Amino acid sequence: MNEPPPYPRIEPTTFDLILVGTGLAESIIAAAASAAGKSVLHLDPNPFYGSHVSSLSLPDLTSFLKSNSATPSPPTANTTASAKDDTPDSFAVDLATWPLYSDIEISSFAPEVLEEHARKLNVDVSGPRVLFCADKSIDLLLKSGASQYLEFKSIDASFVGDENGKLWSVPDSRAAIFKDKSLSLMEKNQLMRFFKLVQGHLAATNSASDGREDHDNQDDEEDKGNARISEEDLESPFIEFLTKMQLPPKIKSIILYAIALADYDQENAGVCENILKTRDGIDRLALYQSSVGRLVPVQPLVHCRAGSLCLLQYSCSWQQVGC
Repeated sequence: MNEPPPYPRIEPTTFDLILVGTGLAESIIAAAASAAGKSVLHLDPNPFYGSHVSSLSLPDLTSFLKSNSATPSPPTANTTASAKDDTPDSFAVDLATWPLYSDIEISSFAPEVLEEHARKLNVDVSGPRVLFCADKSIDLLLKSGASQYLEFKSIDASFVGDENGKLWSVPDSRAAIFKDKSLSLMEKNQLMRFFKLVQGHLAATNSASDGREDHDNQDDEEDKGNARISEEDLESPFIEFLTKMQLPPKIKSIILYAIALADYDQENAGVCENILKTRDGIDRLALYQSSVGRLVPVQPLVHCRAGSLCLLQYSCSWQQVGC
C-alpha cells in the first residue's frame, strides 16, 4: 500500500492555469487570469513570495542564496513513477529544481551588528526597482485599486558614477540643470540643446500623427523638419546618436543610465545583451519628462517603500480573494 504524500491533497484536481513561481510576471498573469474568471493553481517552492525578485531580510537572503546555489536534486522515485501514469486526457512530466546561481560566496564583515539589525531592513534580491510615475504599470496599479494598499516614496536624487568612482548628480529639470554646480556652462548648454531637440522631435511626431500639421507658416514647417530626428538615426544605437550630437561622456552617461535607465554597458557593443536604439531612447526620455510632477512634486521616479515584494504580494492576494 502506498504511503500518503507528506502534504495535503490539492482540491480541486483540475485548473485552467497552473503557474510555478511567484515572480512579477507569474503574479501578474495569475491575477489577470483570476480576474477573467479562470481557476488558477499558483505554486512556489520557496516559503515566501517573489522568487528571485523578492525582498528578504538578511538571514532569509543568506538562506535563499545558499539554497539556490546547491546541486539540483534528481527526480524522486515517486515523481518518476507518476510520470508513467499518462492517460488519453493528460500526461505527466518530471520536475527538477535548478539553481539560480552558478557560484555563491557570502561574506560578513560585522556579523554581530548585522544580527542585531537583521530584521530592521529588507534587501531586494535582484536589486532595487524604480517606476516612472507615467509608466503603464502605475496606471494599472491606480486602475486596479492597488494604490490604496501600497505606499510609494519618490526618488529624491539620482547619481551616476564615472570610471574614477566619482558620483555626479542627475539634474531632473531645466531649473536643476542651471543650478547644478557639477556641470560646466558648456555642458549645461549641450544638455539643454539636446533636450530641446528631443522635445521638438516629439512635438513634430505627435503633430504629424494627429494630422495637425500647420501648413500656414512655411518657417514653422522648416523648423519642425529640422527638429525631426531622421529614420536612420532612430534605428541606430542610442549611444552612437549621442556621440553624433557631440555630447561629452558625463552627459552621455546621465542620459543613458540615469534618465533612459539602460540596463547594460551601451559602449561595449561586443558583449552588451541589449543595445538601446535611438527610437527607444527617445521614448524613454519622453516617459521621463511626462513622469515629472505627475504623482509627486518634481521627481519622476518612485519606489515601493517595502521593496518589490509588496507588488508581488498584492498581485497574489488579488488573485486569491479578487480584491
